[in-house]
Amino acid sequence: MKQKQFQEFVINHLTKQSEDIESLTNNVSSLSIRTTEQEKYLEFAVKHLMKQSEDIKSLKIDVSSLKSDMTMLNNTVLRIETRIENEIIGKIEILFDGHKQHDDRLIQHDDRLDRIEKISAG
Repeated sequence: MKQKQFQEFVINHLTKQSEDIESLTNNVSSLSIRTTEQEKYLEFAVKHLMKQSEDIKSLKIDVSSLKSDMTMLNNTVLRIETRIENEIIGKIEILFDGHKQHDDRLIQHDDRLDRIEKISAG
């Protein structure tokens, strides 16, 4: 009888081990599937990061170009301001002086005309 109990014990134990092995196999299979999914996700993430890196490089180039354009615009504005200060303001002052001289001459002519009219009338 002891031998029969031993055999049952061994059979039960082997059956349990077989079930445990099957469970482990299922777990490993599940882990393998999850690992594959994670690898796909990581591959996607790496591609996405590479794309972002390329976009950032492109943006840096664009910003550098914009900085260069702004520098050129600032230089152009400075040249225009300098030209206005040196050339145009002086010319405008001359025009105003000429206009004032012209007005003064007209006033002188009006005064002369008034005197002539007084002399003629008188």
